[in-house]
Amino acid sequence: MTAETSTSRAVPEQQVSVRHGLDELLEASGHHPFVRWEVTDDLAGTWWRHHEAVAFQRVRRADRRTVNLLGADDGVTTLLDALPAIAAVVEPTRRAFSVSLPQHLEPRLRERYRVMDGGDWEWLHTAVAPAEDASHERVQPLDDTVRSAEITAFLKSHSPTADTLPGRGERWFAVEAPDGALAAVAAWGRSRAGAPHLSSVAVDTRLRGRGLGRTIVGALTRWAVAESGVCTLGMYSHNAVARELYLSLGYDRLCAWSSRPVVLDR
Repeated sequence: MTAETSTSRAVPEQQVSVRHGLDELLEASGHHPFVRWEVTDDLAGTWWRHHEAVAFQRVRRADRRTVNLLGADDGVTTLLDALPAIAAVVEPTRRAFSVSLPQHLEPRLRERYRVMDGGDWEWLHTAVAPAEDASHERVQPLDDTVRSAEITAFLKSHSPTADTLPGRGERWFAVEAPDGALAAVAAWGRSRAGAPHLSSVAVDTRLRGRGLGRTIVGALTRWAVAESGVCTLGMYSHNAVARELYLSLGYDRLCAWSSRPVVLDR
């Protein structure tokens, strides 16, 4: 397999191979939890391997496929040079396609290709339930059909970057104020491969610092682990307060991604 652009080097065929199948991808990634819970058989139909790294397909909302690169730095760098050939399989009709790679390697992507603005985010995972706490009793199911407008307005005011909105199939939960108003919310969905996945965690800005985030995330994580043995979540990297909370509840920060649209000359 050879890939070459005006800014990238040729890749010797023996360095990058085209592979097929989820079982082999899991083995090649060291059974990485991100691969386990974000990649399904259909996405693993075609993937790419360097002996130190893998490139695999993932689906974002709207069913658009992206490519994630995971592994040792030199291996990921070799796979970066193979992106034109990879893109020809993943998005054969588009000049730009989305690539996610470890954040510290994002400069190497920019050295090789024309890159547009994207986002930096982190993926966290736990298989250990947080300790039970009396405050968890305050967390109650939330009807996101009846209260859709209220949830949407709450997120707009208190977490405008939230990427999950009501009415998309997630289960919603809330901590309510004494008057019934929303004080904190979170959505419980499923990853592509079926793991519980928390998103749109939001606390009323006027009530922050009172432990409401710990209450709702702790309760949902405990219930998710009891139900499925695992819980996952994603967060934007600028949110240091959220990261500290999640780590204190037992999550492992397994991936720190830079996701960028890359423009390729075909």
